[in-house]
Formats: sequence, C-alpha cells, structure tokens
Amino acid sequence: MEAPNGVVSKIEALERENAAKKDENQRLKKEIDSLRREAAELESEASAAEEAASEAEELRKLLEERELTVSFLQRETKILKQSNAESEMKVRDLERRLGIVEVKKSEERSKRVRVQEEMKEKVDEREREIEALKQRIVDLEKVVERREGDSVNDGGRRKGLVFVWPVVAAGGAAVAAAVYFCLRKRR
Repeated sequence: MEAPNGVVSKIEALERENAAKKDENQRLKKEIDSLRREAAELESEASAAEEAASEAEELRKLLEERELTVSFLQRETKILKQSNAESEMKVRDLERRLGIVEVKKSEERSKRVRVQEEMKEKVDEREREIEALKQRIVDLEKVVERREGDSVNDGGRRKGLVFVWPVVAAGGAAVAAAVYFCLRKRR
C-alpha cells in the first residue's frame, strides 16, 4: 500500500519539523540550564557583593573608631608633652634653688669655721693673758711676802699692796665666762 505522494511528503515534512523541534527543544534546554547556572553564579556573586559591602561597612566603622582613637591619643600626647615640659622647667628651677641653698650653706659653714677659729684664737689669747696675770699675781705675792717680811722687820707695819686671792680668781673666772658666752652666742 502505497501512500499518496502528498501524504508522504507531509509526513516527511512533519518528521523533519518534529526533528527540528526536538533539536530546538534540546538547544532550549541547554540554554535554560546555562541560564540557571548563570543565575546561580549571579546570586552567588550578589551574595558575595553583599558580604563585601557588609565587610566594607564594618571596616569603615572600625576605621572611624581608629581615627577617633588616634585623635584622642594625639591630644593626650600633646597634653603630656606640655606637662613634661612644665615638669622639666620646675625641676630646673628646683635644681637652681638647691644650688643656691648649697652655696649659702657652704658659705655659712665656712663663716662658722672662721668665727670658731677667731674665737679660739681670742680664747687662747685670753688664756695666755690669764696665765700671764696668774704669773704676775705669783710674782706680786712674792714681792708682798718679801715686803711683809721686811715690814715685820720694820716694826709690824704693812706696806705695799695686799692681794686677796678670791677676788683675783673671781676676776679671772669672769673673764673666762665672758669669753665662753661670746663664743656660745656666735654659734
């Protein structure tokens, strides 16, 4: 049985059209799969971009905090430098004052030593005078004894000076006490 020629050509045309539709169907399925992959990649990239934007925002906030910290530390550094400069000025002033006090103390010490030496010389001089006066008293006593011996020989009359030892000793002690008090006042 033979089919009419027109039907065969329609069947062949339909088969060719069906084959073409199947090819186009296959091509469209591939294109759909490709578009789905691209969509997934774009979603992944969009998600990564959102994460990057989020990280960028966090980094921006962190940067602002760091900038605030740096400016605070710069202010504190400036204040500390000023304070340090003031402290150094005070230290220099105190060192200068200490130097002045030490010089004055040294001058007073040398002045005190000089005064002590002068007073010692005066005391030594007074002691020599006292010794000389004691020797003179002894010599005068000898003279008085001799004269008394002569006066006893002359009939019992006394001639010359008569020394009273307590008065002479008191005079010497008064001189020593005066020197002692002068020395004591100068210290």
